[in-house]
Amino acid sequence: MATDYSPAEEAARLYARHKRHHDALAELKDPIREQAAQDLKAGATPAQLAKLTGLSDEYFRRIARAVGADRKRAPTVGREAQKKPDA
Repeated sequence: MATDYSPAEEAARLYARHKRHHDALAELKDPIREQAAQDLKAGATPAQLAKLTGLSDEYFRRIARAVGADRKRAPTVGREAQKKPDA
């Protein structure tokens, strides 16, 4: 294992930029969850919040389920999905 590694100046700037971005995201995690919970309870959809943030619909669906927000449609997969009648 090399212990004398030192990144090139451009690489060091890139890594530092990524670290700042990562730290900012970590700082926003709780405020985003709290705001999303309020907005989902007020009627926003997971898809709307996903479009605004770049996060996934599923991220917001999980928040919605955790805070008891009303579902916008019945589940189509998973243990809560209703079986379709045989055709």
